[in-house]
Amino acid sequence: MTDPWLNGIMNRNNPDFDKAADTAMATASSVPWPSNPVPASPYDAMSNDELLLEWAKKKTAIETAKAEEMELRKYIVKREFPTANEGMNTKPLGDSGYQLKAGVKYNYNLADNDTVENCLARVASLGNQGPFIADRLVSWKPSFLLTEYRQLQEDAEKGEEFAKKCLDAITPMLTITDGAPTLEIKEPRSKGKK
Repeated sequence: MTDPWLNGIMNRNNPDFDKAADTAMATASSVPWPSNPVPASPYDAMSNDELLLEWAKKKTAIETAKAEEMELRKYIVKREFPTANEGMNTKPLGDSGYQLKAGVKYNYNLADNDTVENCLARVASLGNQGPFIADRLVSWKPSFLLTEYRQLQEDAEKGEEFAKKCLDAITPMLTITDGAPTLEIKEPRSKGKK
């Protein structure tokens, strides 16, 4: 498909190009710019206070809607699947071919590391299979400790060679990306509260 703009009068190979370009420039410069251009976003016209109040209103509405939706979701699952099993539960909706599916999940949280290690040691001591079960029962996931990293950064800025070498060694294992920002409007403390 050909582009009429490129193949038409605004094509540099067209002998009338220079004349058309001059006419376009003269017309554009003779049209006055509006004194108050239309904002690109409806938020551009708001004051800072109006903008923050609008954000707080939407944030409250989202939190309320999330809580109400969760409450209703839990009620529907209990009502439609009174003896639900962990995992996916399915129920036909009439003769339509539609199905209601409910994923039932439980959160399995471990106690502190000392308690976990003591319990796994007990499992390991229960016989020949114990050590194998203990090894497969819990996985240890590494987590990044920002406090130590920040200290290395501070030390490197002060010129400490060891910290610089540590940061160089850490770089290949670390990807840093932007997280979602937080925003909060903090209410003033009332005189009665401490």
